[in-house]
Amino acid sequence: MVNPVRASGWSRRQLVLHLIAGSVIQLLLLPINAVGQTQQIVLGTSQIWSLRDSTQSGTAEAFPVTASSSGQLDSLSVFLDGSNRATNVWVALYASSSGHPGKLLSQAATLGPIPGKWNTVPIPAVQVQGGTRYWVALLGLNGLIQVRDSTGSCLSGRFSETSWQANLRSLPAVWSTGSQWATCVVSAFGSGIISGGVSVTVSPATVSLLTGKQAQFKATVSGTGNTSVTWTTSGGSVTSSGLYTAPSSAGTYTVVATSVADPSQSGSAAVTVSLSGGVSVSVSPTSVALLFAEQQQFTAYVSGTGNTAATWSASGGTVTTAGLYTAPSLAGTYTVTAVSVADPTKSAFATVGVSPPPPIVVTISPVTVVVPEKVQQQFVATVSGSSNHAITWAVTGGNGTVTQAGLYTAPQAVATDAVTARSQADPTKSASATITVAVPHSVSLSWSPSISSGVSYSMYRGNSTGGPYTLLKGSVSSTSYVDLSVLAGRTYYYVATAVDSSGRESVPSGEVQAVIPTP
Repeated sequence: MVNPVRASGWSRRQLVLHLIAGSVIQLLLLPINAVGQTQQIVLGTSQIWSLRDSTQSGTAEAFPVTASSSGQLDSLSVFLDGSNRATNVWVALYASSSGHPGKLLSQAATLGPIPGKWNTVPIPAVQVQGGTRYWVALLGLNGLIQVRDSTGSCLSGRFSETSWQANLRSLPAVWSTGSQWATCVVSAFGSGIISGGVSVTVSPATVSLLTGKQAQFKATVSGTGNTSVTWTTSGGSVTSSGLYTAPSSAGTYTVVATSVADPSQSGSAAVTVSLSGGVSVSVSPTSVALLFAEQQQFTAYVSGTGNTAATWSASGGTVTTAGLYTAPSLAGTYTVTAVSVADPTKSAFATVGVSPPPPIVVTISPVTVVVPEKVQQQFVATVSGSSNHAITWAVTGGNGTVTQAGLYTAPQAVATDAVTARSQADPTKSASATITVAVPHSVSLSWSPSISSGVSYSMYRGNSTGGPYTLLKGSVSSTSYVDLSVLAGRTYYYVATAVDSSGRESVPSGEVQAVIPTP
């Protein structure tokens, strides 16, 4: 609010506050980390840059970031410059598409953000991959949003960019690029739970070769977006692509793949080298654990002959002529065997442990909630025990409605509703939430009239004592006002001013506090 002009003869009046019965509790349930899990910065930076970046209300701006680690991101923090005027700030994470923001991954908003401070906004959790490019987008409403950014560490071709749309009320599901700017680093970061560190596995884990023969190894790197490795061996030779050539001496050798992203992490395979003269068979992998009906590809390595074909068999389950094994529906330990076609006396086998699949479990959040009439509430459901995470939503009690995205809308009536999330993989598995629909709170305010004639009044509200305040209603001709937009469990701060016929505005009245009760 612009500093008011003091009008001659006007006096400051203390507001008289009345709370009207009929209330509702609006609870925000934040995720609780399991014991031992620590919130850490997953992407972005906590450095406060020197440049001030201004974006008009309703226009979003996106900045490129690269995830430093893999993990679950569940909050975004942005530093707002002390001159920020936006009273509603949206934050979001987008996937990167062809060097621009693409699909919206998660977003949330904060009301009454604090200028000159870090503002942390919980968002629906999203998984990010270390080393992968993402975009953090910011949108201010009801005023100019002011953030901090920098051009100092920007590489060629990297920019921030504004949205094509200029009248947004929230961030779009798919980004459309407007203008680009020579800034690429913003004072914003995402926090969450970092996944386990870098790990490297090499397949096949064991191989038997004759001297001078070759085997192709493959390295799998997890926990980082950089999957490059360097190959070394204790005997023989190995190329940069993992193609190993056995030495001329018999023995047991090791082939090692070392992560380029984290050289302290590596994986290895054992190679048994024999002198030429006999047929030998090996199977990879040598052991595996599967669920009912789950599949595993096995590979047979036959050396000592030009005929490298093998026949497959299994003590339980089925296996194709190409070594693709399907587990049975009975738990137990089974063997998969490869027999040399050239010399049927030579074979090798792998061990398979088969377990029943875990039960499907559906959870819903929040479980109970109280909302005002005709107000919306977002529910989130998760499915474990199945690769099919699809949910069917329904109102199973009451007159509210719910979308297939879990967005519930309360009816215009005091009632108790139930929302059910049902697994599409197993419709017998579901979870329900209870919604209490109640009459909303209101705050009635009244004040003594100004001693000047021909004035109207303006009513302001803030979320913290001393402001900042937002205009609720101007040109009020009476000396009372009813605020119908309050939420249960919140605390609000009100001031009023008087405005004469020429538009001059008095200094604010004394502040009054309204603590909204719970039902």
